[in-house]
Amino acid sequence: MTARFGVKPFIFVTLRDQPMLSTQEAAVANRLRSVTDGKLVRTTISTPLGSMIAVADDVALHLLEFENRVALTGELRRLERDFGLIGLGSNTVLEILVAELEDYFAGESAAFQIPATQHGTAFEEAVWQALKQILPGQTRSYGDIAEVLGQPEKSREVGQANGANKISIVVPCHRVIGANGSLVGYGGGIWRKKWLLDHERRYAWASFEHKLAKASINAY
Repeated sequence: MTARFGVKPFIFVTLRDQPMLSTQEAAVANRLRSVTDGKLVRTTISTPLGSMIAVADDVALHLLEFENRVALTGELRRLERDFGLIGLGSNTVLEILVAELEDYFAGESAAFQIPATQHGTAFEEAVWQALKQILPGQTRSYGDIAEVLGQPEKSREVGQANGANKISIVVPCHRVIGANGSLVGYGGGIWRKKWLLDHERRYAWASFEHKLAKASINAY
């Protein structure tokens, strides 16, 4: 199959420390380890919504952001502060990411299996895990997530943690909306947030129609 968009390969550099992964991600990550394990690299991926910057080692994805995100420079600097200089390159994790993004933008699948890791406070990490539970085609408010976490008074803090997410689309912060249903607070731009939500609604609806048709056939 011809790739619909691609990744630019360059040179690897050394990473000082390994990221911590959840139990679920560790099983997948173990299959990705190689002789180049421990090297953090950055690449540019072309998508229908513009170029994205991805950073990963051979274990997990650390960052995925649209290239023109205002906070991107600071996020890259913090990664380098914590893990050392980031080189330009590609690896198995980034190749998997490109394939999964191709499927996502083609409407074929919104199920990301790639291991992803980012470091934050315990509350931030709880919010990021909660984001992964929002299905494609669905949305939740900041208050909804605060309720799920058992801290209904912390909707503002949920918004801050949502904005601190560095792994766009894979950790779907775009599925969080205002209490009144308005599209608010997306670092990639509100127009991208609307596009992603509309795209996922089309995907989810197509999937529902397929299941409905299959159920009707099986009924006879």
